[in-house]
Amino acid sequence: MGCQSKRCSPSQGDEPYRIYSLLCFFVYLLILIPSTGNAISTNATDYQAMAYRTFSSIEIDGDFNEPDWQEAKPVGQFSQVEPDAGEPMTLPTEVRILYDEENVYFGFTCFDSDISKLVANDMRRDARELHENDYVFLILDTYNDKRSGVAFRVNALGAVQDTAVTNSGDSFNRDWDAVVECQSQIHSDRWTSEISIPFGQLRFKESEQMTWGLNLSRGIRRTNEEGTWAPVPSSYGGRAKYRTAYMGSLVGIEGIKPKRQIEFLPYVLPGVSRIEEDDKTDGEFEVGLDLKYGLTTNLIADLTLNTDFAQVEADEEQVNLTRFSLFFPEKRPFFLEGAGLFDFGVPRPSFRRPPPLLLFYSRRIGIEEGHAVPILGGGKITGKLGPYGVGLLNVFTNEFHTDESITDPDDIVDVPRTNYSVLRMTRDLFSGSRVGLIGINKQDSENYNRAGGLDFSYRPADRLEIRGLWARTADSEDEADVGGSDAWYIGSNWQDNLFDLSVGYTDTGDNFNPEVGYVRHEGSRRFRSQTEYTPRPRKFGIREIQVGPEIDYVLTQENELKTRDLTLGSRIELDNGERITLQAIRTAEHLEEDFDIYDDIIIPIDEYEFNWFRAMIETAQSGMFAGQFGVNVGDFFDGTRRGFEIDASFKPNGRLVVETQYQFDRVELPVGSFNANLVASRVVYSFSTRLFAKLFAQWNSTDDVVSTNFLINYIYRPGSDLYFVFNQVYDEDGGTIGLSESTVVGKMTYWWNP
Repeated sequence: MGCQSKRCSPSQGDEPYRIYSLLCFFVYLLILIPSTGNAISTNATDYQAMAYRTFSSIEIDGDFNEPDWQEAKPVGQFSQVEPDAGEPMTLPTEVRILYDEENVYFGFTCFDSDISKLVANDMRRDARELHENDYVFLILDTYNDKRSGVAFRVNALGAVQDTAVTNSGDSFNRDWDAVVECQSQIHSDRWTSEISIPFGQLRFKESEQMTWGLNLSRGIRRTNEEGTWAPVPSSYGGRAKYRTAYMGSLVGIEGIKPKRQIEFLPYVLPGVSRIEEDDKTDGEFEVGLDLKYGLTTNLIADLTLNTDFAQVEADEEQVNLTRFSLFFPEKRPFFLEGAGLFDFGVPRPSFRRPPPLLLFYSRRIGIEEGHAVPILGGGKITGKLGPYGVGLLNVFTNEFHTDESITDPDDIVDVPRTNYSVLRMTRDLFSGSRVGLIGINKQDSENYNRAGGLDFSYRPADRLEIRGLWARTADSEDEADVGGSDAWYIGSNWQDNLFDLSVGYTDTGDNFNPEVGYVRHEGSRRFRSQTEYTPRPRKFGIREIQVGPEIDYVLTQENELKTRDLTLGSRIELDNGERITLQAIRTAEHLEEDFDIYDDIIIPIDEYEFNWFRAMIETAQSGMFAGQFGVNVGDFFDGTRRGFEIDASFKPNGRLVVETQYQFDRVELPVGSFNANLVASRVVYSFSTRLFAKLFAQWNSTDDVVSTNFLINYIYRPGSDLYFVFNQVYDEDGGTIGLSESTVVGKMTYWWNP
């Protein structure tokens, strides 16, 4: 019988040998390929900032009262990225840099001709919309390899937002946190900000004289103006300041002998939980420990025992009208440290969309069908050894079983005690290029699932990147001759001041099954291409226009159409910060099995083709009232779909923030109709930059569940927190929504850095 009627696989006799030879050759390349190459930018030599040694005690108050601040030579002459690229910023900025044995200090002075127009409306740490305030920004490439960095954004109220940057500025981890101190002051003709960053929070190669990559930035919100100290091409827009290839240099740090980093973060957690259906109240008391140990100054070991994430906010609900699984970002602190190093997958089209493929997705550890699975302990080593990036992860999770009262087979979760292991290694090549490998193992007492792969990124210039990967999975339940367990990808992206072109091809085998990963389209061949033309007319109040087509074809392994999207999109950005987005989409769907879209409404097997349209208007986010309103209307399979979404915020001052979101979709099909509703609201009140209270509530009509989360967070000393958490869940019972379960916990952490 031929391949048309039976799945064929290659001969297995010499297959293991071929894979072994390929791995050996790849490791050989990792070790021997030299990491020399031409520099992408001359900013490192043309723009140098000097850090001055201080022997005074620096008080972080935003006032610069210590004499050493006045003796330090300031850095200035910022140039615009937006709106007038290359022109000097309209308001002057000065930055002074000091250091001592423990910290590096940055002092920003932002002069302002009309301080009454200063935008500063949020003092929360890591506030999501901090970039919509007036702000200052710094990014440090402490490895000085033009590939990664850590960034800090500060507003005039002293709120800090820290971000880990990888892949030359293409990837961000905004949930990464560092222990830093910051204070800002507002004066009649300027505002100032002072930030202290401990050397122990940074990873770097110890040297008598250190040179780090550095860039500085300022945002002036009333004119929607952004500028940097070391120039960056304006084609990157708001992401320009993150581009590590265009950094200047920070010099002058000498004689630093950092002590071996060791940090202890123990916690205690008393609490009470109640399940209404069982009329049962349980008390709990947990203790645990996180430990960080510096094996070298740029290689860190993290250990965790009896890990707890009680303070982590619940996932935001999503409406899913597709056949594919949802993607949620990682928020748990242990998995965020060095997370960028473990990235292995197909690049995301945008930060608003799920990744097509991730071989390692940390949310597969300790979370099962929405239930938190206890993590007994784990360890991780991340960092760099010369040109090598190294990541090791090992985590043990306990067994977990849903309550006996749950009888629906779809809701029953039965997870044995499981071990997860990950090895990731990369080798830097040339300027901004690299090769890498990864190995993943998930194993319990009876079964295992393993995945491994090789990847590369070749960047001959900062504007052009070519990426590729190959991966394979193996499972204890696989038959010996099973095929289709491979996946591979090749793609590229090129960008200049007017055009952004990307193209990629992904091939995922029918039996490719990374249980610790994420795959959007299983058993598929996907071709995607996008072209964007971005003129900047600066007329009629229009700052920038983005317009262009996107093609997304997904086929089965037998080259039959699975899904196809043809999109023509346009986004118009106005000088006042408002945006208008328009999209026209033609979609084709080939259903090989019934699609259970909502309750008992099933779309039957068939081929469908339909058109729909989406429009959205966004106001400037810097005002007291801000929001966005979008509508979508058109056909949907063999029916119609229409809906709207509203996202509004109210920020009367720097303390109170009210955010509300409502999304509605009406779907009408020959087999039935339904409404999909999503409501979410968040109210935050900041008493100071170290103390805030937050209430987060959401409802999704698909599940008829209302969840509320109330949190008080007090940072009583840098790195040490007090939390009070009160969670409630309401669900439908007998046609009415009533209280289902409640949890009250207190948690105290203490950061000890001996």
